Amino acid sequence: MGMSAEIFSAKRGLIMRFFLNFIKSTIRMAVGACILLVSAAIPVYFISVDKVAVVAAGNGTATPEDVARIYLDNAKLTTAILISDCAGLKSDVGNQARALFEKHPNWIPAGGDEPFFEAFYSTISSRPAASEPFYNILALSDNRKKLLEFLNQTQTGLVRKFVELRSLNSTLLPPVFTSAGAPLEAALLTSALLAQTGDFNPSFQKDLSITLEKMKGDSAKKDEFERYCLALLVFEKDMDWTQIRSLIPHYNSLVQIYDFAKVYNAAPDVESKKILLASLMVCGDTDACRNYLLNADIDRWADLKFAFLNGEGSLKFLLDQGKPIYKDSWLVKRLSEICDPLRIKLGPFAASNPVWALILKVVLSVLGGYFFIRGFLRIFSSRRDTPSWHSPLALLRGFIEAVVVAAVFLSFLEPDTLNVKIENGQTPELRFAFEKIVNNIEKDTMNFQTDSATLAAIGIFLIIQFLVYVICVIRLAAIKRTKVPAKLKLRLLENEDNLFDLGLYIGLTGTVFSLILLSLGIFNASLMAGYSSTLFGIIFTAIVKVVHLRSYKRKLLIEEAKENG
Repeated sequence: MGMSAEIFSAKRGLIMRFFLNFIKSTIRMAVGACILLVSAAIPVYFISVDKVAVVAAGNGTATPEDVARIYLDNAKLTTAILISDCAGLKSDVGNQARALFEKHPNWIPAGGDEPFFEAFYSTISSRPAASEPFYNILALSDNRKKLLEFLNQTQTGLVRKFVELRSLNSTLLPPVFTSAGAPLEAALLTSALLAQTGDFNPSFQKDLSITLEKMKGDSAKKDEFERYCLALLVFEKDMDWTQIRSLIPHYNSLVQIYDFAKVYNAAPDVESKKILLASLMVCGDTDACRNYLLNADIDRWADLKFAFLNGEGSLKFLLDQGKPIYKDSWLVKRLSEICDPLRIKLGPFAASNPVWALILKVVLSVLGGYFFIRGFLRIFSSRRDTPSWHSPLALLRGFIEAVVVAAVFLSFLEPDTLNVKIENGQTPELRFAFEKIVNNIEKDTMNFQTDSATLAAIGIFLIIQFLVYVICVIRLAAIKRTKVPAKLKLRLLENEDNLFDLGLYIGLTGTVFSLILLSLGIFNASLMAGYSSTLFGIIFTAIVKVVHLRSYKRKLLIEEAKENG
């Protein structure tokens, strides 16, 4: 009777311990899941920026309508219309500009109130009824002669220099004195007219003066100047005089104009070109616009438009980050109802402190991963295999497990981190076709590609193998602490032999699994990623067996011999 009561009491104690352990583990998992949800709600990512942060960055800054009104007030009407149309404004900016054209029809050819242009244009016999690209006007030799006569009336030094450069024996463009010299002459006369209107900023004029001074004996400087002419011609083909005047003051050097023109010329369509120009008018940062769109795909051009529509702050934030806008992953779409309210509230924080927001996201992911995985594993093992939860080995194992969970969680939030390619390349050189003249300038460029998917896979395999190594060391330490004879410890070690080989099994599994994914085209990485799994398995298994296990077995064999003796 007493034995039955003891057995019943023992069973009841086991059941109680199981339920208590289950409840504690469930609470840990719930806490971990909540922390992971908060991490998912922070609108910041590794290789992209969240729309919420982009929109928040634009709050309280100049809108496209504000900038369009500035150009409208300065009678640069076609520039105001360009910005207004790109933004799809429902305001009356465009209507006001068109009303001014009706009131001042003499502004139509230039695109606005341009006295110097009108003084030249009044001498032209055939005048179109609408504004048109400036090169269309200068393509006619008679019009270039009229402009030259107008410019010869000035005594401004810089204007005279451009006029005198018509005798330049150029190499990238046909010289002016040849039958095909219209493009170069158009670029030089346009530059002279820009100098006359004072549209070159001081930094640009300084660079221009140095280039003109050195180009007589320096072929590199000469090429630099001719490339500037090529860039100017690209703009002249698409823009009227007012738009050219609105654009040129943003440049600080000849090279900057050429580099920007390459990106502009590489735009996928006319609308994208207009968005780029309108974005530059809003943010004023030429280099940032160029760098963001260098070798850009259609999606990145669309991202620029999204930021442009949300104002100057959004544009500057996107360009400073230099990343595409985040597209919701499968996991984020499933969590949107839970995370979106907090995500919107955290938008201003992510916009003003993107680095700290990312650090907070990673820290919360690791912390949430720790609680979740510890709770999950303790469901199946109520007994602790380490002296305490805060022992060095326990903390190290928990940290590695948490990092693995966080890495998996973050990769589900932003799966593109495993597929992104880092490219170092140059935009193709400018190509032109003016009338019957085709000038093709191409240079060989080298594209260096680093597959980050391979690096990510190698990192994951390394972390997994290190985690297995820590588990083996913890299990070995647990056997060392067991107060039993050496002979029994040796048998316990033999029983754990498969555990000590676990690194090899996982390494081979990782390699086979990677090769299957590669062959199916699901995973974008090199073969090195797959083979690294087996390599790490061999290395860590060898460390466990040779460094730790062999020396301890030797010690036990000696102890066993003493015990038997």
